[in-house]
Amino acid sequence: FQMLLRGANGVGYTNYPDNAVFKFCDVAVKNGMDVFRVFDSLNYMDNLKLGVDAVGAAGGVVEAAISYTGDISDPSKAKYTLDYYLDLARQLVECHIHVLCIKDMAGLLKPAAATTLISALRKEFPNLPIHVHTHDTAGTGVASMLACSAAGADAVDCAVDSMSGMTSQPSMGSLVAALQNGERDTGVELQELSKLIEYWETVRFSYAAFESGQKSGSSEGYDHE
Repeated sequence: FQMLLRGANGVGYTNYPDNAVFKFCDVAVKNGMDVFRVFDSLNYMDNLKLGVDAVGAAGGVVEAAISYTGDISDPSKAKYTLDYYLDLARQLVECHIHVLCIKDMAGLLKPAAATTLISALRKEFPNLPIHVHTHDTAGTGVASMLACSAAGADAVDCAVDSMSGMTSQPSMGSLVAALQNGERDTGVELQELSKLIEYWETVRFSYAAFESGQKSGSSEGYDHE
């Protein structure tokens, strides 16, 4: 089982006392939680470190996340550069994490940037598991996750086809099909996956009245990063 942990914010939106975060992680591990994806939306290292320490003390698997924004493939953007992300990764590795996650919460990680970032991380940390999370907000999620895979990522997040796309994750079926018969073949059978696709399609139809009305991805996100 895996969960999100907002560092010093625990599972809320305000700072909690350190001992409360430590106790929460301890109880969560004792009740079956395995992997904790620890993140801070601003990559504030003090918040991240508290979460990392709390999970480590509880005996959980520490998956420390770097929140991605900007576009490292654009040389005109000087704030969130490749060096910025590599420096964050180095600081997290020094905290004895188990897994490094790139958390692309706004779906801004373009394929070219994905190749650059994951290749650089893999070169510097050859033995560190790298997990990439994205949202298909702009519609390029499948291409970006394929680029991450080719560059050396160990895992990428996706969603069953009938629940994928837009603000969800990229299509699992598309990724599985694209990787078939290659070095990174997932081993997932599309015929078996189709059973899940059909089931969740039915479930989603039942809740259609509660959907936002958005019908497609939007590349406008790149202009409002």
